[in-house]
Amino acid sequence: MIKILYEFIFNNFVKYWPIIIYFFINALFILKYGESYNIPLLIAYFTGILVIVKFYNKTDFKESAYKILFWSLGILFFCGSVGVNYVIDGKSLNVDRWDAMEIGIKAILNNEYPYSIKDYMGRESSNLPFLIILGMPFYLLFGSVGYLQCFCFLLFLYIIFKIFKDYKQRLIILIFLAFSPSYLWEIYTKSDLFSNFIILVALIYLIQKNFVEKKNLNIITVSILISLMVLTRFSVIIPLILLFFRPFFKLSIKDKLLFVLSSVITISSVLYLFFHQAESLDLFVKHNPLIIQAGKQPVIVTALYIITALILSFKVKLLQHIILWGGGILFICILLTFSYYMVVLGYENMITNSNFDISFFNMSMPFIVIAMGMKVFINLKSQRQ
Repeated sequence: MIKILYEFIFNNFVKYWPIIIYFFINALFILKYGESYNIPLLIAYFTGILVIVKFYNKTDFKESAYKILFWSLGILFFCGSVGVNYVIDGKSLNVDRWDAMEIGIKAILNNEYPYSIKDYMGRESSNLPFLIILGMPFYLLFGSVGYLQCFCFLLFLYIIFKIFKDYKQRLIILIFLAFSPSYLWEIYTKSDLFSNFIILVALIYLIQKNFVEKKNLNIITVSILISLMVLTRFSVIIPLILLFFRPFFKLSIKDKLLFVLSSVITISSVLYLFFHQAESLDLFVKHNPLIIQAGKQPVIVTALYIITALILSFKVKLLQHIILWGGGILFICILLTFSYYMVVLGYENMITNSNFDISFFNMSMPFIVIAMGMKVFINLKSQRQ
């Protein structure tokens, strides 16, 4: 009996762990922002997830119906995200990621050092250079970096379209994205975190399909793309290791040298653009994002994650492995820190008083949402075409 129960729990966990993580992350946002209605909202949300998981694969309409629903929901959500960015005044929010990016853009355009300027909440930017560059077109064209989120939603639609081959599966992934409180929070607060990792997933798909599986990209292009992505957030390194460490290991000595040289030139050029305006070495040491981002977790813990990714990289054979393992490791990275501070500080300080930024869990969410399609909603192709 115990063996049967163990096998049942284990087999279901193996299949449903992306949904468990999805619900856990969104539950935190509901508990934090649902105020006095958080428990009823949490129960309703959990019930809704169970209903969808239980009955979606039992419904079967024509492929054209799923296609219409997919594009209709996609267009509606895109227009809604544009409207939210237009209506919401960023300075009315208690989240300053958007302003941290904008002060960096303004500083670069005015030939100033971007990391010693405080935003409207009195904080200095911890954005790495290429993340600021990604926000530039939207600031220059539309006057707000918040529209980066709208563009990245369209990019995610494209990723869903390319990875999944039928509209029934594409639709359910889009539904779980569009009705994710953690993602809706990102749109509302003009945050760049979720979008950063949507771009990472897109890059992983591009390199996996056009370099690892086929040789449509040359090694210099791949090196430049990976180097620029590393200059958005250091945490992207873990999925990038899963993607490229094994292929790099197999490169010829010539290609290895080309990759390293291209990477050094790319990173040096971007860092120079951002750091050469520092008036002194002391200013650079005291005010730079490299130290801030590198100091968010103990070095030993970070090293363990990287070693784990290095080991797993030799087992990667498919895009699915990168998505599943990348999302899982990113989630565990934040979960361990979250659990530690929950024990030390308690629920009220952590959630109610915002002594821990739960939005860091969103680093894993683009991977988790896609993983749900790969693990839970697999083989959902409509029987009637």
